[in-house]
Formats: sequence, C-alpha cells, structure tokens
Amino acid sequence: MVSTRQTMNISKPQHPSTDAYRAVEREEVLEVAFRDFVQMVLAAGWNEPEVALTLADIADDYVMALAGRVAEK
Repeated sequence: MVSTRQTMNISKPQHPSTDAYRAVEREEVLEVAFRDFVQMVLAAGWNEPEVALTLADIADDYVMALAGRVAEK
C-alpha cells in the first residue's frame, strides 16, 4: 500500500466556547475540511458510495468511543 499523505489547513477557533457563534464557525470550518477530504479520497480512486458509508461508520465509532469516555468521568 502506497501512502501519499496530504495535509489540510484547519483554522483554530476564533470564538470562545461560550460564544454562540462558535457553533456556526465550527460547522463552516469542518464542512470545508470534510468536503476537501472527500474530494481527495475520490481523486485517489475510491467511489463515492463506499466513501460515504465508511465515513458514516467511522463517525459512528468515534461518537460511541466519545460517549464511553464521557460516561467514565
């Protein structure tokens, strides 16, 4: 397997966690990064349905792991 690691620039939050605009900012930043990531994966030759399903599985696994860590606290 050949890895061609690319980097992505993701902006740091400009608003404190107590600022209501932070959620909007977070969505904008993550949406751009997500779209760019998906385009890189598709350009590498993976097809869109398998990418979408795999990303959904990875996201679900991440949420479940996070929920487990939060429950332990």
